Amino acid sequence: MAAYGENGQKIDKEVFPFSLRFSPHSDVHTLFPKEIQDGDAMKYVSQLESLAADLNLYNVYGMDQPKEMGGKEILIGTLQLDGQMTKSKWGDEQLFFRHQLMSDDLKTKGEWEKYTPKCPFFGK
Repeated sequence: MAAYGENGQKIDKEVFPFSLRFSPHSDVHTLFPKEIQDGDAMKYVSQLESLAADLNLYNVYGMDQPKEMGGKEILIGTLQLDGQMTKSKWGDEQLFFRHQLMSDDLKTKGEWEKYTPKCPFFGK
């Protein structure tokens, strides 16, 4: 996403965070128990439906570069509901997200590589 501007034009110098951290917002961090309830690992789905519309879920922090390089973590946004949560067959069975591979980021920011944890499954 950092390769193109909001107008769809290619960006000369990509700017993107080294890492992201999602921290539960104070609106929700005490709403649910930390342990599985009644042995039912899917009970959280009905708990999520009880959330108020437009509630703040997470504060999102970005690390501008590795800590070892003097990186600073800053608040870059808040993840907020856009209405009421609901279950759907399509969302549960068809909606999937593909994350950008860190190896692609390292092609642009090679100086980060020695501070990047290696994946034990791929050796990268």
